[in-house]
Amino acid sequence: MDKDQESSGDEKETKKNFNLAQTSTLIGSFSLINSTQKWSPQSLHDKNRKSAFQPYRQRASSTTVLTNLQRGNTQAETLVPQKIELNFHTKAGQGELTEQDILKESDVDITDENELTALHWACAYGQYNAVELLISYGADVNKLGPEEESPLILAASGGHHDVVKLLLTSKADVNHVDHLCNTALMYSAKGNHPHTCHELLLNGADFSLVNLSDDTALRIAVENNSTSAQIVLENHVISFLENHPKKEEVS
Repeated sequence: MDKDQESSGDEKETKKNFNLAQTSTLIGSFSLINSTQKWSPQSLHDKNRKSAFQPYRQRASSTTVLTNLQRGNTQAETLVPQKIELNFHTKAGQGELTEQDILKESDVDITDENELTALHWACAYGQYNAVELLISYGADVNKLGPEEESPLILAASGGHHDVVKLLLTSKADVNHVDHLCNTALMYSAKGNHPHTCHELLLNGADFSLVNLSDDTALRIAVENNSTSAQIVLENHVISFLENHPKKEEVS
């Protein structure tokens, strides 16, 4: 069980008594988040938009053949496995990238047909070793995809805590916003990733930022029942309010 999911009786009481009115300026209605997928750029976007980010998948006809066999629609036949050649970006996403693969490319930040770099793919799938290798060869940690998604946003949305930490130590922009003004913290809150939320907040993530729907990371967590992330965010907000008391107006 994640340590962020455990809380003492006092912490539960604090959460119970937490006055959301204190942060009413930080909270708005959240209408864009309605995806149940682990991650896609649309998870905080309008479903009518089609994302360029689609995982590379090895397609085979075995399922169709099996179904037809069960129905008696075809004769049994032996499927011959076909060799699938992995390219630079696919290898990054699968964690199979080597130094030789990088050296073969003219630019470590070369993009694929989806306008995404190998670092985007490695971060999206939490491939720590590939991310570390790409960064060591000069990969741009703030390179943006077609919808202004950064490697940090992709890693945070999947809850890849170690990758997020590596990116932050490599000067990734913690408060970068995508084309709908969503931050890495918002994606992490949506996915209910408490460790990632905590890491982002420790490194300066601004919990008061709002997206185009005027929603904060905390509101996103509340609306999506992301209870673990919600506790982390609420505790951070409480701590912030305690350390930054509202100044009394001088009459």
